Amino acid sequence: MAVAERIILGSAYIHLQTFTKGQIIPNPEEFCTDANKYAYISGGAQLEYSPEYYEAKDDMGKVAKSVMTNEEATLKCGLMTFTGNTLEKLCDTARTTERTNAVTGKTYREVKVGGAANQTGAKYVICLHHIDAVDGDIYLMIVGQNQAGFTLSFKKDEATVVDAEFKAMPNLDSEGTLIIYDEELKSVVTTYKINQTLVHVTSSVTATEIAAGQNFVATLTADDGYTIGTPTVVVGGEVDSEAWDSETGKVTISNVAGDISITAVATE
Repeated sequence: MAVAERIILGSAYIHLQTFTKGQIIPNPEEFCTDANKYAYISGGAQLEYSPEYYEAKDDMGKVAKSVMTNEEATLKCGLMTFTGNTLEKLCDTARTTERTNAVTGKTYREVKVGGAANQTGAKYVICLHHIDAVDGDIYLMIVGQNQAGFTLSFKKDEATVVDAEFKAMPNLDSEGTLIIYDEELKSVVTTYKINQTLVHVTSSVTATEIAAGQNFVATLTADDGYTIGTPTVVVGGEVDSEAWDSETGKVTISNVAGDISITAVATE
């Protein structure tokens, strides 16, 4: 199957859900729903993968051997929309509760951060969804947690963006996978030209192109007082003498595999 070349342009959505040990990770296109959309992002996102190698080499530089000893992957993005629940997932010691002020009656979501004893060790399934209607969507999925802390800034002329760095952990499957990259494949549609040269004849087909593999059917009708002679039908440079049916007035070509040329002349 021929596949179109891809140009990645534009940002993405981030989806997040608490990871449970032993759970089966769903396919990313099934995981990325409105129900677990985590936040809108600003400034784009980036995934960094860094392997580390140990190289053994003799003193004279004649022989060498290297082996990968470690690998890391980090998904970075700027969170533009957030609530206390968003912050809770950025810090492993955060605890979120709701309370109502007895005097004002107002309800508040309260997040407490800090205290090493409050660590939960929570991990999350995180998927970045880049939407591309032309080349097909892209999904980047990891299991991890934010290990970069967070900074909250409040500025009069700029929206607050919280930078998150989710470090990937080998929990996607039993193979130690850190990253799953999925891209939707869209096949390149091959089309062929339709050229009709008609004299005192009209055709039921007005299109000038047809997709490969489709069936072509055109009804030819002579002008009043005229009679159609046998049309010349050429498909892919070869004359198709079986395409014309004089009784029905139709040109039929099955499984089109080349440019179509029809010449039809009607005489009085």
